[in-house]
Amino acid sequence: MSLLPQPTAHAEALRRDVARAIGADAVSIRGDDRAMYSRDCWPKSLFWTRAARFPHPPDCVAWPSSVEDVAAIMRLCARADVPLVPFGGGSSVVGGALPVRGGLALDLKRLDRVGAVDLPARRVTAQAGVIGEVLERSLAASGATLGHAPSSIYCSTLGGWLSARSAGQFSSHYGKIEDMVLGLTVVDGQGRIWRTPPGPKAGPDLVQLFVGNEGTLGVICEADLRCWPVRGARWLRGIRFPSLEAGVTAMRKWMHAGLRPLVARLYDPSDSLVSRLGGGKSANPLLARLSTFTQGAQLDALMAMVRQPTWTNRIVDTAARSCTAILGFARDVSERGELDAEGEAALTLARAEGGEDLGTGPGRHWWENRFAVNYRQSRIFEAGGWADTMEVATTWSNLLPLYGAVRDAVASHVVVLAHVSHVYLEGAAIYFT
Repeated sequence: MSLLPQPTAHAEALRRDVARAIGADAVSIRGDDRAMYSRDCWPKSLFWTRAARFPHPPDCVAWPSSVEDVAAIMRLCARADVPLVPFGGGSSVVGGALPVRGGLALDLKRLDRVGAVDLPARRVTAQAGVIGEVLERSLAASGATLGHAPSSIYCSTLGGWLSARSAGQFSSHYGKIEDMVLGLTVVDGQGRIWRTPPGPKAGPDLVQLFVGNEGTLGVICEADLRCWPVRGARWLRGIRFPSLEAGVTAMRKWMHAGLRPLVARLYDPSDSLVSRLGGGKSANPLLARLSTFTQGAQLDALMAMVRQPTWTNRIVDTAARSCTAILGFARDVSERGELDAEGEAALTLARAEGGEDLGTGPGRHWWENRFAVNYRQSRIFEAGGWADTMEVATTWSNLLPLYGAVRDAVASHVVVLAHVSHVYLEGAAIYFT
């Protein structure tokens, strides 16, 4: 049975035009297909889906297999004044992929080819529809890595990373996605194909114009990327700080000392407390812990906490003082000595702020579970709860005031936790849950 009403005559005409352009098997106006492309992972759209509501369906869905297919569709939509929304993995948590004006949903996942890896030149070419984990496996077969590891790596695409200027978990070491892209193939709104050559070039940098454009200036179809040899030696630790202020100071000192951690994450007192209760085995302790409360008295207790956020936040704040950090470095196996020296230098700076070395266990647990949290939120929704996240970047001097201001603003409405990550010379990001 169709999930949506029968398509309109306008939708049928659009389907015929697209079918003539790229093939009948590459376009659909079926209700179930249109329903699938009417949502992403924005919590509000997840509630709509659970209620079998689809307020923003596209009129048509297309699956191009080449850059030329994309160009043909773009020309067709431009002539007919049809809105077009590029669609990657659908992992956006802000409603960015919703076709709020109908039109055509352009799924790019058939553009999934990964070219040969040129490791001496540190280069690889990949199409925008490739899923991140598939791209990493392709690179690993040649002893390479992109160095980009967002928590959504199993369900997000290269094109989505580029369109949204994604920052992965290793951004302090390898940089963000805009630091990894050398050249692009883009189709603009008139169906013209733009290919920016990789490497240095004179004039405006069109690569950085298109990266982060979120589909407003064109559809990214392919990218020349910088890759790196896999670094086989890792140094991973957990560190406990007496306060959030002490942990933030240590993180700033790490970066100002010229250290380049593979990962540096500092959980606030509340998130650290939940992590200890849950065994400290998740990249997001709150969601991992709450996702185990799915039945009986535990579920009742959870829902009681969620319904009284002001008191829950106060109780947790009173019970929690210390903060847990995850710190890691990576180098080639032949540089084990330098790796250990880098880690010890970071520990020395941490101890100056009251940091206590918790050993390798917390670091290993984080590494082994760093992508798991994306698949645990559904249990919270199923239990009648709600979860959302918000990430904000700021300078070191403003980080703690911003943290306090956000908590003050939302603490009477929701149970709130946070961690600090994506640390750079100038500042860091706070990830609120």
